[in-house]
Amino acid sequence: MPNPRLYLHETITIVGTGSEAYKRHTGEGTGRGPYSAPLVGTFQQSGSTGAWPVVVNLWEMGGWAAWGELLEYQYAGGDQPPDLKQWWTKATEWRSGGFDRILEPTDWSPARADLVARGVRGRAVLQEIATVHPGAADAYLEAVGRRWLPAAARLGATLLGAYRTAMRDTEAVLLWVLPDFRAFTRLLAERGGDPAGRAWLEAARTWRTDFRETLLVPSRWCVIHPDWRPPA
Repeated sequence: MPNPRLYLHETITIVGTGSEAYKRHTGEGTGRGPYSAPLVGTFQQSGSTGAWPVVVNLWEMGGWAAWGELLEYQYAGGDQPPDLKQWWTKATEWRSGGFDRILEPTDWSPARADLVARGVRGRAVLQEIATVHPGAADAYLEAVGRRWLPAAARLGATLLGAYRTAMRDTEAVLLWVLPDFRAFTRLLAERGGDPAGRAWLEAARTWRTDFRETLLVPSRWCVIHPDWRPPA
């Protein structure tokens, strides 16, 4: 069935060597506030593919109304609630800022519970942030689902999420799970030589004006990590 949720995608700038401590703080601190959003995962961005040191977080919210409740909780009182303020204050030991997106999933983008139920697991995630022609995000994502999703699966990639960026009509975000790092590099090496992969790369230029791919390394607090277990 269609996914009615919203997602918060955070790109976090890490202070020094604080990545592991920040991921632990994020993973172990989630779910404690009255309006907390379930964590899909906290990931390390590989420095060989993009900026570093960077951590990416992905949170799932119930939808627009749920985000509204969360915003009321965070800001309506004029000051941060004590539990949230404590968490933020501690987090500043390891992060210096970041950039956030609100993401709207496609109808065929799996929810967190779907990923868990299907047992989707992997040690590598290919993240694509695509810039598209104004207003073309929906058409691009429809083409991804129709033309690239089956070919990607045949090349070893499983969809983690497919989203349009809210409050902007020129961006789409795609996340693909790979079993391991050899599968990740094999996908990059072979998709251009695969007939369906080559056809997709050419067709994608119909909608994309630019795109940036990076490797995300799941932590054990990601629901797709092989060692993830539901919290007690």
